[in-house]
Amino acid sequence: MTAGPARGRPCTFDEHAQDAYLALLATGTRIGDAADKLGISRRTPTQLAGRDRAFAARLANAKQAGRTARIPHGTAGGYTNHACRCRPCTTAAVHSRSNSPDRKGADIHHLPDTQQPTATTKFLTLADVG
Repeated sequence: MTAGPARGRPCTFDEHAQDAYLALLATGTRIGDAADKLGISRRTPTQLAGRDRAFAARLANAKQAGRTARIPHGTAGGYTNHACRCRPCTTAAVHSRSNSPDRKGADIHHLPDTQQPTATTKFLTLADVG
């Protein structure tokens, strides 16, 4: 028996394509954009990750590296827009809020000093306030 052409659809997500896909994800490219650049379906890597634990681990690491690459750490935007709660982003967000124009030069209104109650009870009466 001679070997003829292989049956079925040819593999479009081989080892080379997997490495290219994971490299794109690690640089911060979004999942759909990386799949479009390689000409594969967005579901193909996810389906492979469901069958191949080694690829699933590599995919998770690449996605984490991509998240880190996309977030501008140490800025208020990292905290506000990307929900990053690392210490540099949290510190930047606190400083940006405390330096906002709404809070600069704001008049602080103190409550007036109240008179001590003169009645025998511990509560102020209207005559004590006025």
